[in-house]
Amino acid sequence: MRGRASTKVIHRFCSRFVTLASVRYLRLYRAFAGNNLSRALEFRAQFVAGIVAYMIWNGASLLFIDVVFRQVGAVRGWSREEMWVLLGTFVILESLCYGLLGPNMWRFAGAVRDGSLDLNLTKPANTQFLVSTRYMDFNGLLNSVVGVALIAFGLGRLGRAPAWHEWVLWLVLLACGFVMAYAFWFWMVTWSVWAVKLDSIAVAFDPVMQLARFPVQIYPQSVQLLFVTILPIAFLTTYPAGALLGHPVARVLPLALALSGVALWCSHRFFQFALRHYGSASS
Repeated sequence: MRGRASTKVIHRFCSRFVTLASVRYLRLYRAFAGNNLSRALEFRAQFVAGIVAYMIWNGASLLFIDVVFRQVGAVRGWSREEMWVLLGTFVILESLCYGLLGPNMWRFAGAVRDGSLDLNLTKPANTQFLVSTRYMDFNGLLNSVVGVALIAFGLGRLGRAPAWHEWVLWLVLLACGFVMAYAFWFWMVTWSVWAVKLDSIAVAFDPVMQLARFPVQIYPQSVQLLFVTILPIAFLTTYPAGALLGHPVARVLPLALALSGVALWCSHRFFQFALRHYGSASS
């Protein structure tokens, strides 16, 4: 009985601690978001120009898809309308990655070089959280509106109205894809701890991200296996879009959850390993 009582006390304490920590980090993240929004609104012309640039870029991608599919009809079982749904999913994920993560990843190597990382190490918060969330690009985030419009347009042309559980599945798979993308990108920039002058390493993520612009089925069978297990490109857009299109993707949900958890854990462990070899900018 005493053992059960002590276990309940420990469980309550841990639950209370996790809750307080979560609230604390949410407040910190909200403060970061407010500061970045204020900074973005100070340069309104640049803010609007960024939105227009994103719209032009996505308009060109949409035109490319329309031209290609007018000629071939379908590619590996994907019709033009289904490709619009996939492109919309890609645009949303890309917006989240470049809007929430990009400004931090591009600054990481510079933070190692100029000593900004040292300052984060002294703060009473998780260092990986600080270096991953401090900056945001609201231009990039607003581009997700274009992605939502593409999904709605594609589904409308298909005459398909996904059920609520298909939307939930899409959202969960998209979240898993976002976590995997973050883990891989953060793993890449962490190498800057050793290669201090390797500023361009963050840009190397973009070619990997662009692979998700197309369904994984267009790649050779051997490459598809790679994109599901080692470099999980399929989980970024193909599987989430498939959830809205009625494809049998629910079976990959356990794998998606497992891979995203493992990827996040590995990126954290690698960052901790890198910090043990970090000599600081002043040393």
